[in-house]
Amino acid sequence: MKLEGFDQPFTKIAPYYDRLMSFVNYRSWVSYIERIILMHKIKEKVILDIACGTGVCLEMWFEKGYRVIGLDASEAMLEICRGRFSEASFKNGEVQLIQGDLRNFFLNAQVPVVTCLYDSLNYLLGEDELLSCFNAVYTNLTRKGIFVFDMNTIHALQDEWGNQIFERRDGPIHSIWDNTFDSTTHVSTLKLTINVYEDSKVVTFKEIHQEKAYALDVIKKISNDAGFDITLYRHLTFNPATELDTRILGIAVKP
Repeated sequence: MKLEGFDQPFTKIAPYYDRLMSFVNYRSWVSYIERIILMHKIKEKVILDIACGTGVCLEMWFEKGYRVIGLDASEAMLEICRGRFSEASFKNGEVQLIQGDLRNFFLNAQVPVVTCLYDSLNYLLGEDELLSCFNAVYTNLTRKGIFVFDMNTIHALQDEWGNQIFERRDGPIHSIWDNTFDSTTHVSTLKLTINVYEDSKVVTFKEIHQEKAYALDVIKKISNDAGFDITLYRHLTFNPATELDTRILGIAVKP
């Protein structure tokens, strides 16, 4: 979606993204996924994070001794991510970053774990796009490999985000979040305005973000169509997911 005066998502926001998301406890997400990896008895310490963004989780996996691969469509976000790692880590193959599309990517070698976090899959606005992503992940996973992802639910986008405007202040960053929800398409449109106060100046930019929520049965069917066995949980728990949860986590296993 293009809107006059608004940039595409994850372009201008990249240098400020981590500050805006500082409230997210990524370390608890990584610990949770580590439990899932242990549950599935995966020994090889290699992980691919698609839609890796600025690489907060990649850096945590790297610190835990994993060889990490990050894929993202935004060069601006990847540029921030690169700064987390030394040149040596790239040269010796411990870290690899790829600018690419999560709907259609191919690695040189299959990996045992793929993650896609912080509702990145909701940015895929059609069932065909979501299936394309699952197919690409399936192709790049080893046998018995796992795809771990989270998604916002219809309840989250409709009732929690809804049709409302709110403002936040994060240090020098003032942000305005203007949400609208289409109950027919289940698509939430966010018009995000950022004002950054630096050196007695104000830098203003705007981005448009859209997320689509899918019914749990649709997520399961798409995953099954791609060849996976899948279980959906309430996020950060091992309780079965319901439509009343705001965020769910999926574990898709390649047989």
